[in-house]
Amino acid sequence: MAHPGLLVIPLLISLGLPGLHSERCQVNGDQKPLEIRLLQLMIGSFNATATPNPSILIALRLAREHNRTIERALAEKLKEDAVKRVNTGADFSSGLVALYVMALQASCEDPRHVSALNTTIDLVQLLEEKYHQELVNIDNHQQPLTNYYQLGLDILALCLQNVIANVSVVLDTTCASLKYGHGKVFSVDTAAVVVLGLTCVKKTGTLTSEEIVAIKETLRSLVRKILRGKKSDGVIGNIYSTGLAMQALFVSGYYYTPSQWNCTQTLEAVLNAIPQGAFDNPPMAASQVTPSLGGRTYLEVKGLDCANDTDNLPIISPPTPPPVSNVSQINVSLTVVDGVTNTFNYSIYLTMPEGCLFLDVLNKAQSLEPAKFSFTVKDTLYGPYLVSINGLAAVNNEAYWQLKNGNIPLNQGIGSYKPANGAKLVAIFTSLPSGG
Repeated sequence: MAHPGLLVIPLLISLGLPGLHSERCQVNGDQKPLEIRLLQLMIGSFNATATPNPSILIALRLAREHNRTIERALAEKLKEDAVKRVNTGADFSSGLVALYVMALQASCEDPRHVSALNTTIDLVQLLEEKYHQELVNIDNHQQPLTNYYQLGLDILALCLQNVIANVSVVLDTTCASLKYGHGKVFSVDTAAVVVLGLTCVKKTGTLTSEEIVAIKETLRSLVRKILRGKKSDGVIGNIYSTGLAMQALFVSGYYYTPSQWNCTQTLEAVLNAIPQGAFDNPPMAASQVTPSLGGRTYLEVKGLDCANDTDNLPIISPPTPPPVSNVSQINVSLTVVDGVTNTFNYSIYLTMPEGCLFLDVLNKAQSLEPAKFSFTVKDTLYGPYLVSINGLAAVNNEAYWQLKNGNIPLNQGIGSYKPANGAKLVAIFTSLPSGG
């Protein structure tokens, strides 16, 4: 008979191993109003005439409070928009299709049979086709048609539909900048969605032992890099990537120890940012953080029980702000630089109303000196995106317009960032690395 102590030793060792904890914090009763504020912001943003946002519907569906009328209306709008995009050949990137698939699945709709406008389409098949096109482009040009963030969404959405995609393109134990970076900066957002996608695939039970090992090693590397992005206050990457990072860490406890991440501290950092309006504009920002506030992840899109939803999230109209008679003015500078081919370097000093947006500064510069400065934008789920300045346009996976205040890169876009007095706004055309 074995010595009793021999039965205890393996247990004590195992209790010290990573992966045997699963820290998944969430808001308590006192903090709940902050989460509700973001949920009401999202339902209040619904506009029957505007392009629907699938990320918002996913967030609303993962919440425990619901406005069933708005959620149903948004699901119907998504179906109409999906059919319209397919019928007209409008832009419908693989990652956007993935979000539509997840949003409809979360709404207990069948993404394989999306009926609207007297047409029925199969969004899952469409996603499979678009993902295949991404893989072909990687084979031919060493980069996807879109980016690795969207590939992560593709893998996750397909897995939630019981379709196992080829994940070899995202397996990388070095977290190469070509895949997991934007410029020279590691992208916590990209890593997080890939972690969620690979975690889903790993749980399917359909992989070979070699594939499982490769996925585990990539997950270990990605989680390590995500945690390296953790700041002293608990923010991971920046405040806007923290929600997705939390989701990734919720499902990957096997790859870190409890001492490496204090979930409650990160949750507090997010909650402290809510009253400051950090996630108010665009509502997309709120949609990416609210699931983690409730301790949930995108993996839970599968299996939601719509029949038992409680209709307990009323629309609350925001108070009308009082009229402002004397708006304070601020002074800002704007510099735009072609940092790739050095064809121009333009600066202007402007007086702007306090509370203006970066976009307002661009508009004023263009109105004052249209011969020297012009720009174009396009609307996205994340708000207006700066496409070109003086005819110099961003090129997918090659170059983009980086926004800064002085030497500090901005975490917000032109439709969200509000410069303070003395801000030195910079837009510099920046090339992306060509390799890992």
